[in-house]
Amino acid sequence: MCLQIWPVVFALVAIVFSVFYGFKAFDIFGVDHTDKPAAWKFHQFWLNFAGSLAGWLMLWVAVRRVCLVVGSDHALKMSDFILFLVAFVGITGFLPLSVVSFIEGIRDIAARVWGAARHPKRDDDRTLGQ
Repeated sequence: MCLQIWPVVFALVAIVFSVFYGFKAFDIFGVDHTDKPAAWKFHQFWLNFAGSLAGWLMLWVAVRRVCLVVGSDHALKMSDFILFLVAFVGITGFLPLSVVSFIEGIRDIAARVWGAARHPKRDDDRTLGQ
């Protein structure tokens, strides 16, 4: 009976902290939200809530993996450490920022590649004008 309560306790802690990060991310990360529309505030709540909850879910999966490995002939893999890293980033509230920064980085790289493909600078161009 005692072991069956741990998933419920873990889920409650995950939900409480995810709601906390959803509502308090403005204050935690120093974001000015005074003149922002309600839709922006809801989006920020949802983004931070979901990011934190994803981190807690990754922690649950990582802990379960460790429990399966302990007492068996298997060893932890690099993917297990990546799970713990994503879990840490998520439960500390940095998963949304990390994902958004990653996506913006891809966008910037794609824009540079697209710009370079559209306007190639060749050495021939400089010698023709001279």
